[in-house]
Amino acid sequence: MGSKVPALKWEWPAGRPVETKLLVQVRSISKASKGFLGIGASPSFADSLPDATDIVASVVAGPSALVGSTVSLRVPGAEVKSLVQDRFAALGLVSDNTICTCIAEAPTNNLADAQTWLRDKACAR
Repeated sequence: MGSKVPALKWEWPAGRPVETKLLVQVRSISKASKGFLGIGASPSFADSLPDATDIVASVVAGPSALVGSTVSLRVPGAEVKSLVQDRFAALGLVSDNTICTCIAEAPTNNLADAQTWLRDKACAR
């Protein structure tokens, strides 16, 4: 099976175009731990995200070096409200595939249709 890819970092697009698009199958969606006494949720932390949610997904389409890998990502809850476990989604990456700036639920769970959607429409902000 695939290898583990280091965790991606979430950032809002800030006008940056997506460099790489991945089609992933969502494996798990869970609220992020706030740590001991909730200290990790403090807005004073630079990495603090509103309603932080952890996503783990398997890469099913994209650059061959990433296909078959598992990615993990912590995102603001509002960005992933429509994601469903075991369904397809797109991730838009920048900065040598280390930062995710776009997450979109695929409109289908048919692999061929989801790949077409990824190529033509996903993460096209």
